[in-house]
Amino acid sequence: MKLLIITQKVDQNDQLLGFFIDWLKRFAERFEKVIVLCLEKGEFNLPENVKVISLGKERGVSKLKQFFNFYFLIFTLSKDYDNVFAHMNPIWVVLGSIPWRLLGKKIYFWYTHKAVTLKLRLAEKMADVIFTASKESFRIESEKVVVTGHGIDTELFKPYFSRSNLKEEALRFDLGVIKILSVGRIAPVKNYGTLIDAAKILKDRGVYFSITMVGEAALEQDKEYEKSLKLKVKSLKLEDSFNFVGKIDHKDLPRYYQSNDIFVHLSKTGSVDKALLEAMACRTKVLSSNDSAKAFLPASLIFNENNSSELVEKIIILSSQEVDPSLREYVIKNNNLDNLIDKISKIINDSNISLPAQQ
Repeated sequence: MKLLIITQKVDQNDQLLGFFIDWLKRFAERFEKVIVLCLEKGEFNLPENVKVISLGKERGVSKLKQFFNFYFLIFTLSKDYDNVFAHMNPIWVVLGSIPWRLLGKKIYFWYTHKAVTLKLRLAEKMADVIFTASKESFRIESEKVVVTGHGIDTELFKPYFSRSNLKEEALRFDLGVIKILSVGRIAPVKNYGTLIDAAKILKDRGVYFSITMVGEAALEQDKEYEKSLKLKVKSLKLEDSFNFVGKIDHKDLPRYYQSNDIFVHLSKTGSVDKALLEAMACRTKVLSSNDSAKAFLPASLIFNENNSSELVEKIIILSSQEVDPSLREYVIKNNNLDNLIDKISKIINDSNISLPAQQ
């Protein structure tokens, strides 16, 4: 079977979307041919049976021209693909649904976010199957939904040190400084203010620590939010404890997880966050305030949203504990990339099969 994939960006160096290169490589192993339409493309190295076509955003093509390019390509390439897989953005499902129906193509849609928009409601009506990482990741009741788990490359996101002696590993950074990490785009929904408040409490209590924040502010309003965070850090005299790394390549993320003690996850997205699972896969200790994390993390690793004092207590307790190897095993079993692409590909390849019952 030949597959058309619609996605936002194909760029192995993009921190947020670079992971999709690994998806495409695995799709290429399971389909005769893969055509990728994207808004923009950067650097990538993909198998010969994958063809990437940009709608022109990276060249400054107008949104109207991108719109016409989209329709032109889905018709002119119609003999080169059998079905469609749309990644995240519901607008492509909405725009392409009528021509794809006329062309006899089935529409498969991946979406993971708590937001429920009019575009998403329309996409739910028009898609044949909707894949999502968890029940919280797609908040419209639908018989079309298939919960798959996330896709973490556990060969990329893995421990750096030998895990034969977990007690020794638990002390590997025991130099008197607790190394705290946060990874993700800089935006209000990530709730970084709580982490800064926790840092002030740690400093006042005489705890030695450092905080590394990996990620960039993509939107203009997010850039203002980032400025406000840095001003808050400065006003609390915490500059020596914070390192705003900014954007990094996707392939470089593992070394940040591997070289820090505790990953703190404060996102208010309400759905399972890939960064949390990546940290777990690297056997980095984790703390989370996200509701979805309660389904797989013990209560000792959960803190209440906006409660910086509770976060501080959990950081101090966790810093002296051993790494729990079961967290990586959870990711391997439930959120492994190969398993995810297998599930999606089987349903697409067996287009006429009934969907599995969802619990």
